[in-house]
Amino acid sequence: MGLLGFALTLASTASGLIPPYLTMPLMDDILVPVQGGNIVDLSMVKWYLLGLAGASVLAWGLTWAQMFVMSWVSERVSADLRIKTYTHLQLSLEYFGGKRTGDLISRVSSDTDRICYFLSVYVLDFLTDILLIVMTAAIMLSIDWELALVTLFPLPFIAYLVFRVQDRMGHGFSLGNRAWAEITTILADTIPGIRVVKAFAQEEREIKRFKKANDRVLNTNDRVNKIWSFFNAGGAAD
Repeated sequence: MGLLGFALTLASTASGLIPPYLTMPLMDDILVPVQGGNIVDLSMVKWYLLGLAGASVLAWGLTWAQMFVMSWVSERVSADLRIKTYTHLQLSLEYFGGKRTGDLISRVSSDTDRICYFLSVYVLDFLTDILLIVMTAAIMLSIDWELALVTLFPLPFIAYLVFRVQDRMGHGFSLGNRAWAEITTILADTIPGIRVVKAFAQEEREIKRFKKANDRVLNTNDRVNKIWSFFNAGGAAD
């Protein structure tokens, strides 16, 4: 299924590059001459338009199949990881005793869910982007290599920035996961024992404890979002 997902990724990316091969003759051979007052044969217009519509339908179908297959695979990988993690907790008393409750819950639930999302979305997007860059570059080089080199000139600098910030992003996400695990630990301790908390009038203490953990999550996410927004702003500007 993984190979099928990769094949569908390759096919859907390639299908998205079909329209330029139809729009170029449509513009150069028909629309531009018509605007210049020349008499041209308009019989091919319908075929170009049908080709564009067919390419869109094909791209949609392949993208749907690609996302379904990758989601199917990632869900089963995530489910298998949950079973293995929970089984490890049952068999390893040393591991169970050395971790906080929130960390254990996070490993079984949110961490495996993040892996599932990574496999079904981020890996898919990464492969699609890489294939799109390679195929687009090949097409541009085949059309006009000099203009293509000028257009592709910023790519090494973009790659350098990505590699420079990946460690900081990874460290930030790791701190965020730990902060969320701390909140989960507080909730796991407080909610089942809410009667004890109220019996000893510890509401204010627990609220302050939760607020401290919540502020840690907020500050950690702010640092990550500051870097993340830098790249998203560049994409929005394009």
